[in-house]
Amino acid sequence: MSKEHKCNCGCEHEHHNEHKHETCNCNSNTCASKEQEYLELAQRIKAEFENYKRRNAEITSISFNNGVVSTITKLLPAIDSFNQAKANIKDEDTLVGLNLILNNILTAFSELGVEKIDAVGKEFDPNLHNAILTGKDETKPEGIVLEEYQQGFKLRDRVIRHSVVKINKYWFFLMFSNKNIKFKYIN
Repeated sequence: MSKEHKCNCGCEHEHHNEHKHETCNCNSNTCASKEQEYLELAQRIKAEFENYKRRNAEITSISFNNGVVSTITKLLPAIDSFNQAKANIKDEDTLVGLNLILNNILTAFSELGVEKIDAVGKEFDPNLHNAILTGKDETKPEGIVLEEYQQGFKLRDRVIRHSVVKINKYWFFLMFSNKNIKFKYIN
């Protein structure tokens, strides 16, 4: 049963179902423009919601990473203490227990995405290493890290703490004579 119905635009058309009609058969541009307006509104709302979800995911990830960095920073002095203790303990059983605890902590770091920065034998990188000393070892290329004094750590590409290192630097040395400082370059 079809009923005559008057649209908001003022046209009259038939509806197959009085509560729902799919299309308006009127020739008025008002219905078409309203329909287009609602479609554009729905598309804008959908796009805004997608942007909202993306921003929230970014904020959640950044907040998580900041929390990890903050926690790891607070735990690093304990790691340093473990490493110092390892260097001074002579009892094998104690050393095994200490290594077990240290490895458990480092495994937990790894599960959070934190990894130790490789230093010794690697080329010096000021983004990862903090050089406090230079040494001279002609058997190794210049710029190679010779020793690591404090371990560095990073969370993916973000450095939490730089490795404190000694690097190979043999291209110059200081000559002291009669209170004058001279540089002599070595090839």
